[in-house]
Amino acid sequence: LSVSTAAALQQTYGMRAGINSNTSIYVTDSSPANEARYRSRFYFNPNSITMASGNAHYLLYGLTGNGVVTVRLEFGWSGTSYRIRAAASNNSTTFTTTPWFNISNAPHYIEIDWRAATGTSTNDGNLTLWIDGTQRANLTGINNNTRRIESVRFGAVAGIDSGTRGATYFDAFRSSRQSYIGP
Repeated sequence: LSVSTAAALQQTYGMRAGINSNTSIYVTDSSPANEARYRSRFYFNPNSITMASGNAHYLLYGLTGNGVVTVRLEFGWSGTSYRIRAAASNNSTTFTTTPWFNISNAPHYIEIDWRAATGTSTNDGNLTLWIDGTQRANLTGINNNTRRIESVRFGAVAGIDSGTRGATYFDAFRSSRQSYIGP
């Protein structure tokens, strides 16, 4: 994991995640504080990373104070295209997942909006995913009222396969409690 001008997608420097093993490499944002709503946006470039068909790994984890994954963003390769999907867990740690969405081998900005349910039986938790400013998915009806985000991991967070090697680029990470962040 390094900071480099080559990884710059919006600013002078960007984050380069050089993947040469199955070991996770990421930064942690510990600023979320018992968040019932969490929004995040960042720029991502697959940068021609080599991936075997069906390989995938996580780019972002939103975690509870006990380290339980509450929201996650996954990057993969279908054999013909790079792709992105998001997922949110319920109170029992069962994930509701969006479909995969193909992305090109170019910079993209990705944004998520995660919300905990407002009560024990309301089942109104949700997760919305945008790619390049277009809403691609909106998961609703999630029973996740006990979930709160206390930290976020960002980079090549987990699940790196042996067929994945190379470097991906990240830039301009932002997070918020409420409003759409946009480009």
